[in-house]
Amino acid sequence: MTKTWSIGNFKILGQTVLAPLAGIGDLPFRIICKKYGVNLIYTEFVAAQGLLHKNKETFKMLKTKKEEHPIGIQLFGATSNVLEKATQFVEEAGVDFVDLNCGCPEPKVVKTGSGAALLNDLDNIARIVEAMVRAVKIPVTVKTRIGIRKDEPLIFKLGKMVEDAGAAALAVNCCYVSQDFSGPYDWDVIRDLKRDLKIPIIGNGGIKNSDDAGVVISKGASAVMIGRACFGAPWIFSQINAGLEDIQWHEPSLNERFSVMIEHLNLEIEEKGEVIGVSEMRKHWAWYVKGLPGAAKFRDQAVHAKEAKQMMMLLETYMEQLYSNK
Repeated sequence: MTKTWSIGNFKILGQTVLAPLAGIGDLPFRIICKKYGVNLIYTEFVAAQGLLHKNKETFKMLKTKKEEHPIGIQLFGATSNVLEKATQFVEEAGVDFVDLNCGCPEPKVVKTGSGAALLNDLDNIARIVEAMVRAVKIPVTVKTRIGIRKDEPLIFKLGKMVEDAGAAALAVNCCYVSQDFSGPYDWDVIRDLKRDLKIPIIGNGGIKNSDDAGVVISKGASAVMIGRACFGAPWIFSQINAGLEDIQWHEPSLNERFSVMIEHLNLEIEEKGEVIGVSEMRKHWAWYVKGLPGAAKFRDQAVHAKEAKQMMMLLETYMEQLYSNK
């Protein structure tokens, strides 16, 4: 049976979540993930300051489509006054919730006092969450890490603070900022958090398949958030959903994999034009063929493609090679 859980008064059917993926989780990729059953979507993170400055490119990142719901937009910023105003723009965009990034370790984010830098001042995070909650009617959520340095957890104090400030859910990447994007991941943190918090916890970090997801859910997480494991494999959401519901699942065939690659390319071009769309797709196509025979040569050729026609010719040649060797 599919589990239902809630963020505030908003009910969510199913336990898989697409992580906010900078440079990856654009609208076309999100639509592909939705096709494969992701139950809740986070957008790429959006600069709160860019919204206040009325930056056109930043505002483009607020665009969503009806079929993506339920969906939330993640913001990064450093001060309560900036995030309070930016949160209002997010609500006007028509999404279901707004999220605060308190964990991104990227230097370009941290140097602005945002992302993981916020963990240096937990009181400031509480003030920001209070301001965001006060500004809008949609639920406000928080995504963070265990702490800054290994074996110095901040999450238990922070979790209580953001819950008291009005946060409706907490997503935890179960590692430290100092670990960057590598493990090991301490999923037991979720179990310990559940003893103190009433709001739902979304488990994140190192979840690669339905077995991992089952462990994280068993610790008390309401849902699992998938990031890097969905690169080139959006079907991971259907695989995890099937595992959690004890339903048989089959790996996509070569035909299906190639069909998704073409669909994704067309969506990118439709959304961004051919030049940018092809440029965006090169990295995705490299991920889609990972592990297949001759993938390295195909990747080397695809990364130099500049036109959709060229991309399609490369893919057709590669498909013929694979099928002829079967």
